[in-house]
Amino acid sequence: MPALMLKLPPPVAEAWDWQLSAACRNADPSIFYFADNERGDPRSSRVRAAKRVCRQCPVRARCLNYALEAYEPHGIWGGYTEDERRTLQRRRDLESQPTADTCGVRTHCDPLATRAAVYAM
Repeated sequence: MPALMLKLPPPVAEAWDWQLSAACRNADPSIFYFADNERGDPRSSRVRAAKRVCRQCPVRARCLNYALEAYEPHGIWGGYTEDERRTLQRRRDLESQPTADTCGVRTHCDPLATRAAVYAM
């Protein structure tokens, strides 16, 4: 996504308070980010460990929502990997785009977008 289109949350301290309750605050940060050359079993094990931490997190939904809104390209946020979040973002973006129906009225029900979302699953 072009940088000009990026919409980050406003820099208000209260908007970040949810992070104080995050389960990952006491976890090793390296389990949430992969090394450039990490592949196979080591990467799968690290992702599983990060997702275990996320499953217990009381602010998991807020974390995921932040990552989706910010188009966070790195790490595991809210229990989702980079690739999984890209799929969620594509679906969310497709669902939020209004389209014109045959009557010229704007609607959120676009059969092509719906079909694309199904294929993205």
